[in-house]
Amino acid sequence: MADPLYPLAWEADVLLRDGHPVHLRPITPADGDALRRFHRGLSARTVYFRFFGAKPELTDEDVAYFTGVDHRDRVALVALDRQEIVGVGRFDALGDGSAEIAFLIQDRMQGRGLGSVLLEHLAAAAREVGVTRFVAEVLPENSRMLATFREAGYDLSQRREDDVIAVAFDVEPTEASLAVMAAREHRAEARSMGRVLRPASVAVVGASRHPGGLGHAVLLHLRDGGFTGRLVAVHREVDEIAGIPCVRSLAAAGEALDLVVVVVPAAEVAAVVADAAASGSHALVVVSGGFGDSGPDGLALQSALVDTVRANGMRLVGPKALGVLNTDPDVRLNASLVTRLPQRGAVGFFCQSGALGSSILERFADRGLGVSSVVSAGNRADVSGNDLLQYWEDDPDTDAVLLHLETIGNARKFARLVHRISRTKPVVMVRTGGSALRRPRGHGTVSSDLPQQAVDQVLADCGLVVVETVDRMIDVGRVVVGQGLPERPVVAVISNSDALAVLADNAITGAGLVASGARETFARRESADVYAQAIRRRVHDPEVGAVLVIYVPPLEGSADEGIRAALSACRGCDEAVHVPVVAVLAGGPRRTDQGGVPVFADVEDAVHALAAAHGVARWRVDDARRTAAEPWDDDAEAAPVPDGPGILEGEAAGRLVGQATGLRLVVDVEGAGEGGCAVALLDDPLFGPVVSVGADDAVAALLNDRAYRLSPVTVEGARDMLASLGAVTLLTRGADDADAALDGLAAAVSRVSALHLLVPGVREASVANLHVDREGNLTAGGVRVVTGETATGGDPAARRL
Repeated sequence: MADPLYPLAWEADVLLRDGHPVHLRPITPADGDALRRFHRGLSARTVYFRFFGAKPELTDEDVAYFTGVDHRDRVALVALDRQEIVGVGRFDALGDGSAEIAFLIQDRMQGRGLGSVLLEHLAAAAREVGVTRFVAEVLPENSRMLATFREAGYDLSQRREDDVIAVAFDVEPTEASLAVMAAREHRAEARSMGRVLRPASVAVVGASRHPGGLGHAVLLHLRDGGFTGRLVAVHREVDEIAGIPCVRSLAAAGEALDLVVVVVPAAEVAAVVADAAASGSHALVVVSGGFGDSGPDGLALQSALVDTVRANGMRLVGPKALGVLNTDPDVRLNASLVTRLPQRGAVGFFCQSGALGSSILERFADRGLGVSSVVSAGNRADVSGNDLLQYWEDDPDTDAVLLHLETIGNARKFARLVHRISRTKPVVMVRTGGSALRRPRGHGTVSSDLPQQAVDQVLADCGLVVVETVDRMIDVGRVVVGQGLPERPVVAVISNSDALAVLADNAITGAGLVASGARETFARRESADVYAQAIRRRVHDPEVGAVLVIYVPPLEGSADEGIRAALSACRGCDEAVHVPVVAVLAGGPRRTDQGGVPVFADVEDAVHALAAAHGVARWRVDDARRTAAEPWDDDAEAAPVPDGPGILEGEAAGRLVGQATGLRLVVDVEGAGEGGCAVALLDDPLFGPVVSVGADDAVAALLNDRAYRLSPVTVEGARDMLASLGAVTLLTRGADDADAALDGLAAAVSRVSALHLLVPGVREASVANLHVDREGNLTAGGVRVVTGETATGGDPAARRL
């Protein structure tokens, strides 16, 4: 009979330091035999470090004790690799809010970060059950365990007691511990994807001897693309296909193959996965359909596939994937249905739909946009855009990331990664649906309850460039790669057409940029040298952020080699000048000039791409300002923790908010006045906790005049939210000092946005008609707090896939 107290939410697939996946779950009494096998495989030294003495075997009493946990006062997690226990972490409550923690790691897994992963997940479980502090006794010579505690980022205390070192630390995450977890997560996921995109060996399963099948096509694409590693096909009857050697099975290949491309019917995939697991393969690309894309039965098959892949320490791209590509000359990987390896470039591209992925890559080629690497993940059952963001962040061959997403799985993690990566590399995404972000068949994700306006604002605040079409995504990619970002909004126009120059000025203004007053227009037959001189002048103008060159051929159908030569010569006029130059050649093809200057056929497309690029530059300045701002002082009292689900309103809710946040908040329904601020902490099923602000005004509500951000937000971030409102003046009406009142509201918004972190169990909160009086006190027309069994989530600190 299943344990009704078993905490299913504690199960997690995680990556070790080298990118190898393992599965974590709570221990159960059924693990007795596996625990004995695990213990027998440990070295005497490892056993001594854990038990402070020899213990070659576990007794029946030992097994009953170690597996008999209550998931509250006695908690234990096991780590499984290829369905065998390779690590155990546990804590036992001591009755004073603290618990004694201990680890035991298989010798071959030591030094790969498993202890750190177990510590993170045990700390998360401890916070959930009310344990606030971990203590441990460690032998002085057990340097690895001491390092695990020291390097975790917690505020650690340690002292020598007799023959052991006593260690103690609070389990509440610190800024340092969160940074350590994020860095470890990043390295592990990047390395995992590195073995997918830079494999030393590839096998294709399902290639026929005869042309025409998908398996045969993938095999030829790998061969003809010039893959630099070992390439084999798996076939039971022949020794070679199209000159490529065959093996009878993956296990018979003589080595663990990094990447296995699977092109067999869905019913046969499980056998291939078993073969790959036996051979020690790292990852699979499943091109086969018939899984989540085929209905409920297929979705169940897909779920089982993911469980099997992860349980055996592998990663999965797909099912129904187009494949993976890497244009690096040292790799030249085309493990996909794409006929030719794309042009080499500096864009990392991730998409889901295989059919769309192939079409988009064709458009990349038409526009001259090259790629560093591509993953088209199909049903995205395992490997997702988040994994690739981790890889491309540090990839020296990638300068920008383009995404075509049909769904967002872990949206809060996605936003966190985009926020970090956008500081150094632009991230551009095509929006493919409305705010509900409904999933196509085969994509097991939840939907957002937020309106489209909120989704756009949340993503934009993270630095993401969201565009409406694939063409616009490509246009932005062409500008940001190799051009740099326009740091100033001023665009200088150089043209031989007055009509197009006026059109450009209007488009620039409409896009939120500034048209330079010193526009340069020439006669239709002016020479290319005149263009070149004008471009040199404008890129050295300290007021100019970008240069837009417009050229109309003097005669219809005449060649434009001269202007292209001028653009090529002027690209990089001075290495000290980083002013983007884009061109519009009327009637010409949409492609990138040989000199690296993006060439457009339409003025509006060129201006839109420049505006998006400038938006990234402006966001970086704003983000740096917000990041550098001083956080508000945490002078709050200990707030009462709500007892179970429920709703608090009025003065009771006001007291809870005031105590938790340190705000001097008075709930006065009668005297609050009108036109104050409305603040809400929302619990979105996709993005997790989100804060919104707006004027508490019927007209403002009707006009959707509201700002949204992921919570918590800094005071500077909250001030930006308030300043973005069209009705911002209503919020400080009647105040002696409008700026001071706005600062007071920003501090209040920031603190309310963190309420779910300050008071465990708070899921939602709202403050209506919020005002700041002359003494700096806050008056609210109403306060409401919704509590639940657990605090609102979204992106737990502990790492998980």
